[in-house]
Amino acid sequence: MVLGLLLSPRAAQAWIETSIRSDAVVLDIAPDGRSEVRHELVMRIRGGPLKGFELPGVDADADPLPNATVSPVNGASARDTHPLLIERRDDGTLRIDVDHDKGLRRGTYLFKFAYRTNLAQRGGLTPRGNFVALRWVGPRFSDGVDSVRVVFRVPAATEPPQLDTTSSGQQGAEGAGVFLSTLRRAHDKDELEVVRPHVAKGEPVVWEALASRRAFPAFAPSESAPAPMTRASAAVSPERRAWMLGGLLFVALCYALLVFLKGRALSRSSAQRGAVCRALVPLPLAARATLSGALLAGATAVALSTVYPTVAAALLVASMALSTQLAPRQLPAPRAPGKWLPFSEDDAFGVPVKRLPGRWLDAGTLPGFSVFVLLLACFVVGALWLLPRSVYHAMMVLLASASLLPVFLTGRGSTLPADRARAPMRALQWLGSQLRKYRGVKVVPWVRLPDGCAEADELRLLIMPKHALSGLGAIEVGLEYDTSAAGTLEMPWVIVRAAEGSRAHEVLSTRVTCSRGRKSHERVAVLWPALPTRQSSLALVLELIVLLSETGRPQSKSSDRSWGRSSATLKAGSVPSPAHAT
Repeated sequence: MVLGLLLSPRAAQAWIETSIRSDAVVLDIAPDGRSEVRHELVMRIRGGPLKGFELPGVDADADPLPNATVSPVNGASARDTHPLLIERRDDGTLRIDVDHDKGLRRGTYLFKFAYRTNLAQRGGLTPRGNFVALRWVGPRFSDGVDSVRVVFRVPAATEPPQLDTTSSGQQGAEGAGVFLSTLRRAHDKDELEVVRPHVAKGEPVVWEALASRRAFPAFAPSESAPAPMTRASAAVSPERRAWMLGGLLFVALCYALLVFLKGRALSRSSAQRGAVCRALVPLPLAARATLSGALLAGATAVALSTVYPTVAAALLVASMALSTQLAPRQLPAPRAPGKWLPFSEDDAFGVPVKRLPGRWLDAGTLPGFSVFVLLLACFVVGALWLLPRSVYHAMMVLLASASLLPVFLTGRGSTLPADRARAPMRALQWLGSQLRKYRGVKVVPWVRLPDGCAEADELRLLIMPKHALSGLGAIEVGLEYDTSAAGTLEMPWVIVRAAEGSRAHEVLSTRVTCSRGRKSHERVAVLWPALPTRQSSLALVLELIVLLSETGRPQSKSSDRSWGRSSATLKAGSVPSPAHAT
């Protein structure tokens, strides 16, 4: 008896877990409103076997079509494909059963099934101006789906179908989310593909689009009434059109004024530095500013009244090109004669830096950066305000914020030729403070004053060892600046002056190449540190002091301070720069 109980069959208990990975729906709508809904649903099964499942929230009048199948996503063959039995229940649920004794085991499967419905009878087609609003509610998924795609396939018409971004139904609680659309046109059918990146658990997504009334004879307008090209133009009243024109004029004037003020400020700054400003599009400033503002207003008009973002983006790029400034080009001009004089620390390094015109339009300055961030914040606030109403227009506002980039990020003060009397102050002041920490080294600011002018045009640092070799004139440190569109690169250099035939000249000529200096008996050598950094410049100067000093290494004023490493820059064959040997 016990053996019989052990050997008696028991009901099989299986664990099944399913998850919908994606759902692709084609909604083929006929001119009379009758529609065919075809699903391609991808489901992942764990455990099993799966005999069937229910899909709630389908159309109430769904009439299932035959030839529904299920097959594995990978490695499907005719043997692995099984028919499906579809049944619509009164509660709006679609029962889908696998017509196979063993059901479906673990894996990922593609379910293909279709049914007929009538959108016109169920209120899914409603006239709206010169368009017909298409509305279809998709099924609910118990666990949510990461990707759902619906293709509205409608009869071809003059006006293409488009995503309805202004409907309250789509933006309400039932269908809140981001919808992306793609349009494909053919000779007999137009397809609008709409993608929802994520559908929440149990959410009934409302899919809405606009199609031309001419595609549906029951809603077609009379031939005498001209159909507008865009949905927005039909809905705009005269008062609103006046407001829109005023807003576009305001956009054009504001941006043109910004471009004009930026160009004029850069022109003044370039004149102060002996350079000429340049623009990407070589037109007069007034013409560039006017065209740039007009093109930005045109981009705004296209974005507001049409659904052609590519045209709006092209107009925006053209406007930005007209407002873009290139790095100013320095004018070649001979330097006026002058004299070099030693200055005190306060007189040399205490000179205030001149403020350039247009600082509030330069993101490299504090006022300009503050204005830039404030204007960007205005664009972001505008986009957030539009987001619940129209995702498309919110994205257009964020795209329009790119118009600020050429105004605030090109033609900056850092691209101007450097002021050689003020730009080196911080680097030379630091180098002087480091050298004064060593005994027997004299450091003096060295300033050039043009004849008849009380304002210096170049600043250097004059360095002399206390026990220098005979004939050593001076060790001078200066900075050279390489300006490009990305900014200015600071490159320090060192000049050593010695009398021809002197001991200092003999020692120096064994290590580097010397050339003629300001005077006939003077010889100079121009050297650059291994790296254009302050530490490398300090190491180079200390190495020169060791080479040209009677006592060798300078002694630090503090016993625990090192005198630095050699920069390994002193080597024969260095090419001198005659421009610096003056």
